[in-house]
Amino acid sequence: MAAIPQDLLDRIRTLERTVRELAGRGQTRPALDQIQHGQVVIAEGGTLTVQDGDGTKVLHIGGVQPNHTDGTPQYGMLVRREDGTLALSMWTGGPEPQGIDIWDSRGKVIFSEDRVAGGLARPYLSTPLYPTNNLDQYGWTDSSTPYELWAGSHVRHHPKLFVSGYLQADAGTVGACQVYINDDPWGDVHQTNGGWDYWSDGAKPCPGNYMQYVDISIRAWRVSGTGRVRVCPDAAIGQQS
Repeated sequence: MAAIPQDLLDRIRTLERTVRELAGRGQTRPALDQIQHGQVVIAEGGTLTVQDGDGTKVLHIGGVQPNHTDGTPQYGMLVRREDGTLALSMWTGGPEPQGIDIWDSRGKVIFSEDRVAGGLARPYLSTPLYPTNNLDQYGWTDSSTPYELWAGSHVRHHPKLFVSGYLQADAGTVGACQVYINDDPWGDVHQTNGGWDYWSDGAKPCPGNYMQYVDISIRAWRVSGTGRVRVCPDAAIGQQS
């Protein structure tokens, strides 16, 4: 057997030891599908895409179409359902700034922000108007106990509620009103001894749970005198915490 130089054997042993160390470290390092520290940067037009099992792109972050009107690339976000229908988007189709849109499963925008002036674009929210000047157009009471003049159902979308209105009493008469929810007193007792006084309650916690119907009523009564008491609602608005 040919003689093998001692330094060569030493090198082989060192190489084997190094390979074992590297193999051990490979078993202890973080998995390649995890990021435990630092940040991820996708630059120079790159995108992040998540696909489901059949290849549908359920999440896309990065370049979107169309490009901006000056020709520069547009970057935004698209979230789709498993069937491919668009659910959430952040993009713009023209010269206006980007905006957030929420889409229903049939391709209709059910929520969007106003891209030009800010605030809410959809849904459209109605504002009721009320009669003015002619007192005969208003509900009235001469009862000495709370009498319901206005009532309606409120869907509890928000945790708090703001209610306001106007209270009026004939000359020489003191009138009062109060907001009730589900037949229980909710607002403060407001009084007037003359012409239209503004009152408001809230924002205060609204009874019930999310999406439940709660009954709001405004009740008025005569505290003293012989005249009539009138109430005109102004607003019943759900508000955030």
